[in-house]
Parts: sequence; C-alpha cells; structure tokens
Amino acid sequence: MGGYLLRAGPLVNPKYFKAKVGPQYRRITDLLNSYGIHIVSLDCDGKIDALIPTWLENGVNTMFPIEVGVWGASIKPWREKYGRELRGIGGTDKRVFARDYAAVDAEVERLRPLVDLGGYIPCVDHRIPPMPNGRMCSTTGERMRKVFE
Repeated sequence: MGGYLLRAGPLVNPKYFKAKVGPQYRRITDLLNSYGIHIVSLDCDGKIDALIPTWLENGVNTMFPIEVGVWGASIKPWREKYGRELRGIGGTDKRVFARDYAAVDAEVERLRPLVDLGGYIPCVDHRIPPMPNGRMCSTTGERMRKVFE
C-alpha cells in the first residue's frame, strides 16, 4: 500500500498508523496465514523506516520497492535491525545501466551479501530509464544469475 510515504517519511503519524492501520493489516495477514500464505508483500514507496515495525508486528514481512535512486534506500540496515524476518524485493541501482560493465559488476557485488542472507530478491524498482546501451540491462541479469546461483 503506497501513497502515504514521501522522501522524508510517512504522511501519517507512525503512532496513529500503528493504532488504526496496523490492526487492519493483521486482519488481512491472519486470513492469508490461515491459507498457508506467510510471505506478505506490499508496495511501499517512500522512506518507510518509521512504519516497518508496525508492518512486521502485523504480519507484513516483504517490502517492495527498495528504491536506491530516489532516497538511497537499502535493505541492509533494515536487515541488520530486524533480521531475516524482514524480506525485500528491489534495491538494484538502475543508474548503473547508464555507466559501464565495471559499474554493473560493482552493483552485483554490492548486492551479493544481501542475497546471501536469503529473503531478498534484487531487481530494479519501477521502470528502467532509456539508456544508450540497451544490452546493459540483459548483461546485468546474466551476471546476477551467474553470481547468485
């Protein structure tokens, strides 16, 4: 659920969010859990740090996107704070596509320890901007596949 987060953080007070919105997430995640669904993701654009505890307490455990380019987000500090309970999708810096293959390799290596922890799928967030070298995107996928196998 996006639309209430910005670069500076949530538009709603985190205490209010916890009291009023948290229980609604719990209703949904309890239902999902009763059907054996235990990985629960949501679209969480913006600086999400202040809302992560409420989501985790209420069964939402997978964050997407993890936008590197817009606000420098990274799953690394969240994983350090919350452990493997917090999962993520995204976090690949799509700006490397406009650089060179060395930048692609550096990005893949930056993501390697996060992938090694498990519970994390690296990918770009949203659209990939036009780039002079369209092959760079597929090369990144090939290199990720090779490194993360």
